Amino acid sequence: MPNERFRADTALAPLKVFQRRTVDYVFDRLYGQDDPVRQFLVADEVGLGKTMVARGVIARMIEHLWDSTKRIDILYICSNQAIAAQNLNRLNVLGRRELALPTRMTLVPLQLRDQVGLDANKVNFISLTPGTTFDLRSATGVTQERALLCHLLCNLVTRPRGLHNLLQVTAGVDGWNRAVDNLTLEGVDKRIIERFRRDVQADRDLFEELERVCELFPRRRDAYPPEMTQPRNSLVARLRAKLSHACVDALQPDLIIMDEFQRFRDLLHGDSDAAILARELFDYSGGNGHAARTLLLSATPYRMLTLAGDEPDEGDHYQDFLETLSFLYGREKGPEVTATLAREMRAFRGLLHALPQSHASAVETRQTIERRLRRVIARTERVASTVERDSMMSEPAITVSVAPADLAQASAVSQVARTLDAPEIIEYWKSSPYLLNFMRHYSLKRLLEDQVDAPSAALSTAILAARPAMLDRDAIDAYAPLDPANGRMRAIMDDTFGQHLEQNLWIPAAMPYYGETRAGAPLTKALIFSSWSMVPDAVAALLSYEAERRMGVGESGRRYFEQHRLRPLQFRQDHGRLAGLRALLLIYPSPALAELADPLAVFSETETGLVAGGNARRYRRPPQARARCFAGGSGIASGCEQRRVGRPCRDR
Repeated sequence: MPNERFRADTALAPLKVFQRRTVDYVFDRLYGQDDPVRQFLVADEVGLGKTMVARGVIARMIEHLWDSTKRIDILYICSNQAIAAQNLNRLNVLGRRELALPTRMTLVPLQLRDQVGLDANKVNFISLTPGTTFDLRSATGVTQERALLCHLLCNLVTRPRGLHNLLQVTAGVDGWNRAVDNLTLEGVDKRIIERFRRDVQADRDLFEELERVCELFPRRRDAYPPEMTQPRNSLVARLRAKLSHACVDALQPDLIIMDEFQRFRDLLHGDSDAAILARELFDYSGGNGHAARTLLLSATPYRMLTLAGDEPDEGDHYQDFLETLSFLYGREKGPEVTATLAREMRAFRGLLHALPQSHASAVETRQTIERRLRRVIARTERVASTVERDSMMSEPAITVSVAPADLAQASAVSQVARTLDAPEIIEYWKSSPYLLNFMRHYSLKRLLEDQVDAPSAALSTAILAARPAMLDRDAIDAYAPLDPANGRMRAIMDDTFGQHLEQNLWIPAAMPYYGETRAGAPLTKALIFSSWSMVPDAVAALLSYEAERRMGVGESGRRYFEQHRLRPLQFRQDHGRLAGLRALLLIYPSPALAELADPLAVFSETETGLVAGGNARRYRRPPQARARCFAGGSGIASGCEQRRVGRPCRDR
């Protein structure tokens, strides 16, 4: 039965233990008896299944509201519709068709009437995208929006013809008339119509402005002066905003899920029309007493770290943290709780500075802060998901040395920074060599670019002295050895090339399906963390260059910057035939290919002389006794009896 009472057990069964524990905690904070909240953040580490946690919360929420709510609406808000299509399928615990609304809020009434209707379903899954649903930046909107406004308002104004003319805005005459004629209010939710008309009439200033502007457009013109277009555009923008708010009632959200919400945090903290509209969704309360709950999902809900040299418009990690917490506690409690937390964290900082004498007080203050955060935030990390608490990774100790070239680079680049009055470079120098080459958007590079056309004498001298601390194009073009010039880079190179990783086309499987068993520890991947954006560029550039150099590319006479470089192996079609496969057939052993082209099988079909070691002999075997001797590319047949005992196949 479609409306048979829903049970959450089936949806909860696939969850892992830590996911189920998170689901239970989140549900208790949203719907429990102990001071529940309306907003909650799940900040689990990347890859731990936040979507599955959201699915579990949905299942428990549906089960909880089934008997007390006539209709349950779940809204899923994410950055684009492609992500929504992928994740809605996982969140849809009922397996029913979800309703995607990748449109403006003002057009929701028209889209909903083409569906079966929200009231026809016990549970509705609806996806929204902030870039379009909450977009009120365009004052006059699109033609279909204005056509809908024309039908909604024509019975309220004293001059319907003036309304029709002003809402045309810049649309062509035929297109505008066709848009109005083809649109009707049939099937549109009457609650939207009634609320919109009521809100417009209740706003006395807006309604008087509507009547006044209608009088300015008694007849259509090819062009209108600014004294007519400016009030018209302002009026249309205000009407669109009223219609957007009226459409919230049509959605009646019970649970709102915002995935990776940091990408559109302005909806949470801003004061724009879009933010006001979004907050009306968050604050929705139905006539049955049920209030909307909002579940935020993000592994990085706020900026992790702000440095002294960062631009102001890049945000501040501490302010982002406080704003996020204020939203989670709600508009009424949020500011007060945030101010209290800020005081507690300042006190905690002071206690840390006073250690060890302040140890007991520091522990107590830390626990107070943690309890306050746990009321609205839950986070699971991999370190707690393994028995050894090692996050399924190991951190081998590496030897980091400091060479004279490293110190020479630090001295040279530091002199350039002091000349430009740039921030100290010591932290950058510890992480990457050749800073003047790889620093792209840092203050030092920006200040240097600002003076590139007219450098001072001191700057010219500093740059000239720093030439050895930069990459040499001629040396690189000739594939000359390149000094790592950095202790950490040197350690990475020693670890990578010490295992001869550059000689592998790919990392061999730790547990191969065929071939000889690897002796010793298998090759593994390395994960490098850094706070600086130039580090990935430096690591990729220097390691790939050194790998090419060690392969002997320079010894072949080729130049690094030559215009026509050899391309890697390609697979393409040439005049309808596959090309570029010949080299692959030579280097990659394949049992499937051996099955298709077994030379022994070919010779066994005919009386053909097989030359081996200079001696010709006749060779013929019955088909049922054929051995696939080339399946593994080794000297041992993989399809015959000799393979089982490890002896070379006599049929070779």
